[in-house]
Amino acid sequence: MPGWQDYQAAVAELFRALELSVATNERVEGVRTSHDVDVVVRGRLAGIDHVWLIECKKWNRPVSKERVLTLRTIVDDTGADRGFMMAESGYQSGAVEAASRTNITLSSIAELEGQLSEEIGAIRLRSMLDRVDSCRMRYWEISKADRIALGLRPDVGVDGYRSTTVIAAVDFTARYALRRGFPIRYDRRLAALLYNSGGSDLDCGNDQDGAIADGIALHRVLEAEIRELEARLDRAEAVLGAGNG
Repeated sequence: MPGWQDYQAAVAELFRALELSVATNERVEGVRTSHDVDVVVRGRLAGIDHVWLIECKKWNRPVSKERVLTLRTIVDDTGADRGFMMAESGYQSGAVEAASRTNITLSSIAELEGQLSEEIGAIRLRSMLDRVDSCRMRYWEISKADRIALGLRPDVGVDGYRSTTVIAAVDFTARYALRRGFPIRYDRRLAALLYNSGGSDLDCGNDQDGAIADGIALHRVLEAEIRELEARLDRAEAVLGAGNG
């Protein structure tokens, strides 16, 4: 496999690792013409569909201004949300200027890995907060007796699943991570306690065992929590809806 194909594959794998849909060597239709694009990334972030076009340059010389202007034209013609120029050989000063204050990012694999991981993790955590708010509203619209009967909370003095604990824990942990960064831990009971008491410490200190290193990893953990809660609310609402039918 030629070196440029190895580089293209490495760039594609970087975006796949971020749980985005990736295609290589795709022809993308524009308003004026079609364009052959090295890597096309599609994803849904915070409820919005995104299309990113990536050009990969496995060169021994810095990328020129003309190449960046060409990518800008392709992004504009196709209506893509963003364009990335990927190269390990650097960029000429004119190329940097051409990308400045546009939706074109000039990067390398190492630089983009950290940048995108942080950016996508933050987007997903902010989206998670919207789902927490929705669950909170749905929960309190159900009467106490029905919440107990339908498994959304236990009766007083009884152990069991508590929706309010999950809501508080996910809300607190996502906001804490967005404000303070990583690494942190996720402990449902501790996070709910801190949420209700106004506490603020989920730092791991020097103990990294079980630490969550970034927003994408934290989103996976919180997604499991909120998905179970949404499923319980769906079942409860279905039962109550059937009873009122």
